[in-house]
Formats: sequence, structure tokens, C-alpha cells
Amino acid sequence: MTADRRQRRAWRGVAAVLAAVALVPLAYLGAALLLGVLAVHADWQPTPEEAGGVPIWLRTNGVHADLVLPAREPHDFTREFPRAELIDPRREPSALPFNWIAFGWGDRAFYLNTPTWADLDPGVAWRALTAQGPSAMHVEYVRRPEDFDVRLLWLGEDEYARLVAYVRNGFRRAPPAGTPIRIDHPGYGATDAFFEGVGSYSAVLTSNEWVRRGLAQAGVRTARWAPFDRALLWQAQRAGMPARPLPDR
Repeated sequence: MTADRRQRRAWRGVAAVLAAVALVPLAYLGAALLLGVLAVHADWQPTPEEAGGVPIWLRTNGVHADLVLPAREPHDFTREFPRAELIDPRREPSALPFNWIAFGWGDRAFYLNTPTWADLDPGVAWRALTAQGPSAMHVEYVRRPEDFDVRLLWLGEDEYARLVAYVRNGFRRAPPAGTPIRIDHPGYGATDAFFEGVGSYSAVLTSNEWVRRGLAQAGVRTARWAPFDRALLWQAQRAGMPARPLPDR
């Protein structure tokens, strides 16, 4: 074989590798789009308030979705997450009540080191996508979920109980009492904190997919896979009820 033919063969090999590498993100995006449009529990119906429905919200910052649940009823989260331990009255002096509590899950290092997108470290992001580190839970008391990009869902009593169990199982707990393990970090603001999580973040199990799995476990209509937030909001809007004034919880 001549040197020229060997060189052409080498370049063909390089081109094949580059094409394969380019196909990976395209395949990922294609799967996310297809499985985001397809629904699990497609026949699910919301439970109206007058029938005992419990309101929950999906909220997003445009990239990362959280579950926002009533802080006290029908499950009292304030017992595990006392307001006095998460809300700094010096930085948040208003007397208005925090009737909602938001839960998010993600890579521990990414959460703690990326308070804003300007702080994004490509190395931290790569380690998160390749499941190289532990996870964390982010807990935040919220006054008005409607101040975010949100979708409202009304769950039945049993559905809500399954969702609460799913959220609580996202925390690593300290024996013997089983209390969530708080991370020594100031949080992003005056009303939040981080806790040790269960499992590892990856390109397959993202923070949005963690939310999706909770909804699916509860029996609520949602996407079949949702590495991005848009599929969650789209499915919730198709399944939800129009937003209206909520009871004071």
C-alpha cells in the first residue's frame, strides 16, 4: 500500500470517528424530544380542590425544574425542615408566610459551585454528566410559586402521598433518627439549604428527570423521559387545570 493510500485511509478513519461523535448529541436530543412528547399515565386526570385535590407546582429557572409542594398540609415538611433553620430573618425580614417548599435534586459539586450560570465550570459540568460525584437536595421555602415559570397540577390524596414518599427518599439520612444530612453551605439566598442526596447525577438521570420520575411514581401524567425541563412543563400543561386562587395553606 502506498503512503498516499495509507494517508487517505487514515483520514477516512478520522472522519468516521468525528461523524460518530457528532451523532451522539444528535441521538440524545432526538431521544429527549421523542420521549418528551410521549406520555406515561396519559389518561390521568387532575383531582379538583372540591374533591380533596392537593395543589403542587412545577417551576423552572429555564433549565432546572423543581417540585413545589405545600409546606404543612397534608404533609408537614416543617418538622424535618424547620423554617427557623432555613429562613434567615436578618436577610428575609418580611412577615409574609412561606406556605410552599421547593425540592430539587442534582449533582452536589455543580449545585454548590454554580449559584449562577456565570459561575459555570466546564470540568464540574463534565464530572456531573458522567456520574462522577454524589448528589445533593436543594430545599427552599417559597412565598409565591407563581412568581416563577410554573405549571399547576392537582393531585389526589394517594398520588400526593406517593410523591411525598419519593421526595423524602431523595435524602441521605443520619441514623438512628433518620434526619436529612445538611451540607455546610450557605445556600443561594435567605430561605434555602442543601442536603446530602441519594444517587448520582448523569446525562440520563438529570435534575429534570428526577422530577419526572417523581411524577411518574405518583401516577401523574408526564413525559417518558425528560432530561430537559420543557417536556415536563409541556406535559403538565396538557394534564393540568387552569390556575386559580389557591387556599391559604
